[in-house]
Order: sequence, then structure tokens, then C-alpha cells
Amino acid sequence: MESPDNQNQSRFLIAAVLSLVVLFAWSYFYAPTRPASNANTANTNTAAATTPQPTPTAQPQTKSEVAASTAPDTTPNRSITIKSPLYEVTIDSKGALATSWIIVKNESPRSEFPVFADGATDGEKQPLQLISKEALSRSPREIPFRLATDDQNLTNLVNDRNYQISAAEDTVVLGPGQEKQIDFTLTDASGVEVKKSFLFRADSYIADLSIILKRNGQPVPDTKLLIGASIGDHAINHHNFYHIESEAVAAVGGDIKRHQGGYTFTFDANNQASLSDAGTVDWAGVGDAYFAMAAIPATPSQGVEYRASKYDVQTQPFYNSIFQWILRNAQTSETRHLVTVYLPISADGSVTKVFTGTKDYFLLSAVDEPLTKEVGRPIELTNLINFSNYSWIRPVTKPIAIPILYALNFFNGITHNYGVAIIIFTFLFYSLLFPLRWSQSKSFKKASANAPKMKEIQDKIKDLQKKGVPNDDPRMRTLQMEQLKMTKAALPIGGCLPMVLQFPLLIAFYTAVTVSLEVRQASFIWLPDLSAADPWHLLEFAFAVSMILSMKFTPQAATVTPEQQMQQRMMTYFMPLMMLWVMWSAPSGLLLYWFFGNIVSFGQQMVINRMNKPNTPSGTQGG
Repeated sequence: MESPDNQNQSRFLIAAVLSLVVLFAWSYFYAPTRPASNANTANTNTAAATTPQPTPTAQPQTKSEVAASTAPDTTPNRSITIKSPLYEVTIDSKGALATSWIIVKNESPRSEFPVFADGATDGEKQPLQLISKEALSRSPREIPFRLATDDQNLTNLVNDRNYQISAAEDTVVLGPGQEKQIDFTLTDASGVEVKKSFLFRADSYIADLSIILKRNGQPVPDTKLLIGASIGDHAINHHNFYHIESEAVAAVGGDIKRHQGGYTFTFDANNQASLSDAGTVDWAGVGDAYFAMAAIPATPSQGVEYRASKYDVQTQPFYNSIFQWILRNAQTSETRHLVTVYLPISADGSVTKVFTGTKDYFLLSAVDEPLTKEVGRPIELTNLINFSNYSWIRPVTKPIAIPILYALNFFNGITHNYGVAIIIFTFLFYSLLFPLRWSQSKSFKKASANAPKMKEIQDKIKDLQKKGVPNDDPRMRTLQMEQLKMTKAALPIGGCLPMVLQFPLLIAFYTAVTVSLEVRQASFIWLPDLSAADPWHLLEFAFAVSMILSMKFTPQAATVTPEQQMQQRMMTYFMPLMMLWVMWSAPSGLLLYWFFGNIVSFGQQMVINRMNKPNTPSGTQGG
């Protein structure tokens, strides 16, 4: 079954392609083929009162491996919290694992602003917690910085025992420019020694993590560092393409691999799943649309594994489509997924860089260069951003979406309002298309003027065909040549250039709005969040009405037969209705762009009609 995330994106792509195709031929619809996805095919209806615990696949145990320690854990449990202007982190001595990771603000070379959980309002602003409550409640806990080895007893030991903490205080406050190293150490009678050293910097989202894991004085081979499960904004009520669940992302063999729990994994009867990617791994992490945690090992790893589990949760009522909204058939639950990355590391004290922060393009592009220098190989964390689930369209959307992000950031810096920035951007872009729209109008107008003559020629050709006149007859060839000349004189397809230029921009703008951290929670008039749907759905209906006006007053290809005329009238109303369905849950920022673009197009067409009025063919009445 295809996930709602992919369905929403596929619906948008279908609608965008149809909008373009309609201008070429009203009589055909070509919906793009959805890419094959690894659908969840097993036990998707399995529901349980309690969520089954993940069961990692352990290698067979041998007598020579470390047996489970029978000595009691005498180290007292305690937690330490690190506070900086950018984040607040709490690490538990049990397993030396992160139990809380709050992003306080986003700070990039181009912007700085506080960050809050989804649904935040002026009166109620919840902190942005990246650690899942579900993951924290599991036994064992599925939280960051666990270790996995080929020996399950050893794995349990290093993740369940309390470590000694080097810092005496329970809270460490880092001021600007400060940093702090905190060591967690564990020594067991079985000969196991573990040391996890964290280095936190007040002014950076990147922490250093070095891990030493020895057994009888020797580093334990095949040690894996676990990132996750499901780092992201866990205040989201329900997920769709615009508010995706956390996904695993890895740079493997020069390519970017993405695995979302909702459609990449195939789950067994216990709601567990796993898969892996072979190849050289430069980095791997877990994140949602706007936040992520990624680990960059000191040396490239070979292969990476992903594990996931699924569970059902109750939500606030929501409507996935306009039909549910009309029928008031609200959904009150959804299936969610916990996704964890198993990244091989060297347990010899080598430093693994851990980025935990926002997926702001300007921030990620700023950390790429220093990371590259520190690890000695190219690192592009900007690839954490999902510019498209479709690899065939990503090379188009990414190069266009990035300049759009810069443009919106620039206009927002002037206006201090992203809604106004989107309107200014839309107006300027459509102004650039005005000469092409004028040319389009002339082309269609000439084609319309030739329509009666064209119909007369077609009728003559049909009469000759009924009389059995062959196509190579001089009379038939004369009529065909005349028809060809008239078609070339006013070729309507040339007037589609404005839409051809708008098509990639529309897809790229759609991408930019859904990945821009600055658009997230940006308000405009009655819209509380331009990255989310209009809660009152006013903009969706205004968009559909503006699309009808734009199509109704824009010159179209000449229609000769009554069937073509009927088809054109149907499309004028059918396309907006179809787009209303497609764009029902779309970000209001994208709808604002398209709505205002339709208004600008309508205004331009009124100007063009007035400018072209004196050029109406003789013998016709103006108007």
C-alpha cells in the first residue's frame, strides 16, 4: 500500500503535469506514472493493545562470547543536562543515552530565530523535542547513542548499565564560545570497558562523540552506533507529505538513500522490519522535514543497516481530503513508525561528528565546508533535505529550489513577512512572463480568427473523402497545403511557452515551501503557518475560483467542432475542481503563490485584451 506521503506528492505532480498537458491538447490526460515503491505488504492491519518490542537480529552466540554479567549494577543513576543558546541536551547515565534533545533556536549565516514545536501559538509555545516519547517508553529504550555488537549479551550490557559521569554538576551551562567534554565510563568484571566522550560546543550544532569499547583489552569489532529512533518534531498531530514522518537518510556510494517507515520497509507479524544498503557510507542519520540527527564517522563505513517498527496512535480529528471534510468523516488515529540507523564505527576512540539541528539549507550549507576539512573527505549534509522523492525530477527541482530559497529569504529580510515575500516574488516572476503572455495571446487570437476558414477547409476535405477522392489528388493536396499554411501561421502550441516555463518553477516552489525552515510557522493574515494547510480552507476555494477566472479569460486554442468547444468549456471548470482536490492539504504558502499568480495573470490578460482590441479582424465587433 502506498503511503499518504507519496500519495500527496503524486497527486501534486499529476495535477501539475495535467495543467501543462491541457494547454497542448484539451482532449487527452496524461497522468505521470507513480514510481514503484517498496510497499508495506505484510500485516498492515495488525493492531495490538501493547506495542511489540523491537527484536534486533543478533548473531548466534558461542560459548567464547561474553556471558551476561551477573554482578549487580551498583552505580547510581543520574542525568546531566547541557544547556547552550542553540540547544538543551539531557544524557542519562544508564547506557549514556540521550533522553532529551531540544532545539532552542535556528542560527544560520542568513537568519536567526527561535524554534518551537508544531502547533505553537503566541500564547502557547512548546519546546521542540526531537526524542520520541514512544521510543523513550520502549524496553529497551530506542534512543540515540546506543551501541550494537555481534554479541547480544554485550549489547545489553553496554546499553543497560549505569556509567560513571566525569562532570560533578547535574547541569552544564555553556556561554558563547564555550565548550565542554563529558566522559561516561563503564567497567565490568567480565573484562568489558566502555568510554563515551561527548564534546559539546555552545555555538555549534555539531558535537564530537568518541567511543572506546574493549573486551579483554581489545577493541570490539563490528561495533555499530545507533542514531534514532525517529528524530524529529513529535508534536505533529498527523503526517502527510508536507509534515513527513522521520526517515533514514544516508550517503552511500556517492548516492543518497532514503527510507521512510511508511513505505520503504516490509513489516513482519511482530511489526518489525529491517533493510540495509551496501557500499561506502560517508554519513547516515534520521530526520523529518525540518530536523535531523546525522553521524559522520572518522573514516567511511562499509554498509549501513536500518531497522523500523510500527505502532498505532490516537490523534486529534483530521481530514485527509476534501471529501472527508464535506462528509465530516474525520480520522482519529494513524500508524506511525520508529526508524533507527545502525552505523558501523571504529570503537577505538576515533571521533564521530554528530550533527543535531535544523535542516535549514543555509545552516547545512555553512557546515559542509568545515566538516569536509575536519574529516578529510567531501561531506554534503545539505542532502539531508529532500528536494524530491523522485530521483528523475530531483536534478530539476534542486537547482531551481535553492535560488527560490535565497529569493524568499531576501524579500523576507526586507518585508519581515514571508507571505508578503511570496507575493513580491510571484509578482516579479509573472511580470517577467508578460511579454510571452502577450505573444501567447496574439497566437491564440490569430488561430481563433482562422477557425472559420479552417472549418471550411476541413469540410471540403471530408466531402472529397466521402466521394472517394484519394489523398494524392491535386484538389486534396491543395486543400491540405492551405490547411498546413494556416496552421503554421498561427501555431497555438507556441503560445504555451509561459506555462512551460512556469511548470518547473511551480514544482521547485512547491519543494522550496515544503523544505524551508523559515516558511515553517510563518504567519500571514489569517494563516498561522505557511508550511501547513489553511485551517479554514478559504485559500483552497479562493485558489480554485481564481483558476477558473484565469482559464476563462485566457485565450485558448481555436475550437472548430462542437465537441472541441464542449470539451474546452468542461476543462475550464473541471481542472480547477480537480486541483481543489489535489491541493486540499497543500501548504498555504504554495497556494498563496498560485492564487496570487492567477490574479496577476488575470490582470495581465485584461491589459493584453485592451492592447489587442484595435487589432481585431475586420468585419467583427470589438469586445
